[in-house]
Amino acid sequence: MRVYIGGAHNGKRAYVKAYLKAEGRTEFQWFEGVLPPLGNEPVVIAGLENWLAGVSLTEEKAIQQVMKTIENREAILILTDIGRGIVPIEAEKRRLRDTCGLLYQRLCAEADEVTRIWYGIPKNIQKRGERQ
Repeated sequence: MRVYIGGAHNGKRAYVKAYLKAEGRTEFQWFEGVLPPLGNEPVVIAGLENWLAGVSLTEEKAIQQVMKTIENREAILILTDIGRGIVPIEAEKRRLRDTCGLLYQRLCAEADEVTRIWYGIPKNIQKRGERQ
């Protein structure tokens, strides 16, 4: 699994599209704000924070569902960092930030590669389980 993480509108999707094009990888299916069906086809999943905001699952169940969705398949995850900045007043939005943070920790811990995209500039922060 490869993870690309960064702030909103920082070029993550464009970077992944360019990477896939350069590698000649056309078999990836793209899912935005939804989880793909279970299977073994290669997928790009973006907008997990939007999916999390729209489901009524416990934190642990949501994390389990994402992990089950990506097991046994090549997956590229595009994660939007929503944990910086002003902490929301609304309890529901604070829970979403917390759940995203826990999910992202789990995904990054299991990823083969984690790249931070900041204003279109990539920085590899983890490769094959070793922190950079």
